[in-house]
Amino acid sequence: MQTTLQGDLAKAVKPSAGALLLVQAGGEIPQTLLRAAEQLGLNQVVVLLEDGAAGLARAGKINVAVIAPGGSLAEASGYEAMMQELAKLSVPILVLTQGEKPTLETDDLESDELAQGLIYAAVGESCDMFKGRLATLLDYRPMVESLTAETQRLRTVSQPLSSYFSQMNEEMRLASRLQRDFLPRELPQAPGVRFATVFRPASWVSGDIYDVARLDEEHVGFYIADAVGHGMPAALLTMYIKRALVGKVIEGDQYRLIEPGDALARLNEDMVTQEMSNFQFATCCYALLNTRTLCLRVASAGHPAPLIIDPTGQIRELDVSGSLLGVFAGKLFETHAVQLHRGEKLLLYSDGVELAFVNDGPDKPLRFRKEFDNLADCDIRTMCDKLLALINNQEGSLHPRDDVTILGLELFEPPSA
Repeated sequence: MQTTLQGDLAKAVKPSAGALLLVQAGGEIPQTLLRAAEQLGLNQVVVLLEDGAAGLARAGKINVAVIAPGGSLAEASGYEAMMQELAKLSVPILVLTQGEKPTLETDDLESDELAQGLIYAAVGESCDMFKGRLATLLDYRPMVESLTAETQRLRTVSQPLSSYFSQMNEEMRLASRLQRDFLPRELPQAPGVRFATVFRPASWVSGDIYDVARLDEEHVGFYIADAVGHGMPAALLTMYIKRALVGKVIEGDQYRLIEPGDALARLNEDMVTQEMSNFQFATCCYALLNTRTLCLRVASAGHPAPLIIDPTGQIRELDVSGSLLGVFAGKLFETHAVQLHRGEKLLLYSDGVELAFVNDGPDKPLRFRKEFDNLADCDIRTMCDKLLALINNQEGSLHPRDDVTILGLELFEPPSA
């Protein structure tokens, strides 16, 4: 015969040496379970599920809890509050079923977590079966208490760490925004010249930087620089480069354009003079374009060679090279003059873009993937977008090894006035 749990049973005697907590949740407690508890010397304390913390306060020291749901525990009034209180007390819980586990599924993640670790038993089990289950839970109680204490200790340790990482995340987000503020907000316009860029840091901040600036009515200066490594140290160096690389000097009422090779030499001396720690250095490719004559003057400091794509889709590298920046004082950088033509495109890029290329070895010429060849007919903006998509489709692109930066220009026939 089973005993129906009524609310007035909550007046049971408060135990002194431990208790079996019987939680009324719409179901019934079998007599076999009550006899098993009695044989184990457990005092039986009954509370209503909706009593929550108040019911547990009346129960005193609880060794094991038994819940008898009549249906869905998740929908029972006071379920979450009671489970949270029992979890705080490290109490093992036995849930009675009518042959199948009661419905516990919810859309609430916290409720689902509370359902983890529950032990189930059928209401029709024998006294010996219940006695064995309760004895096992009693044996586990010290282990549960120890694990709960350890969990609480870890939470105490993790809270300051969580706050620290949250602060670091916010600082890195602000650093990322600051670095992007150093990039040109708008690309300059010139008759028959169109620029396009791609800037994708490997992490919050980038070790790459670029700039495009109108120097006078006929000249546009532009560059890409790549500091060694990536992350915050490299990003700080790029911001220094942004301020130190000068393409025009104003003297009184006059100005003078600086040759790309001279501009890199000045930048190199500035970096060497700073005597930067950790052997920080950078690469750079700086170019000066006369938008009227289409004469390009370019110099490189250890940077990947610029690419020229002609109207037929043929691709060639410019033979420009030079020493790394910030390593040796007194280094000279040669300025190369290249005559460009309408219909051609020019690409400057950081070495993170080389994922789009295939190289057979250090002594072999650079060759290009078929997918890259197919981009030759695209306008410069579409080419940059598709080149980035090609890189993003590579395996491991969600955790890139390096920053990706592209600066491209396209020469087209300007419309007649």
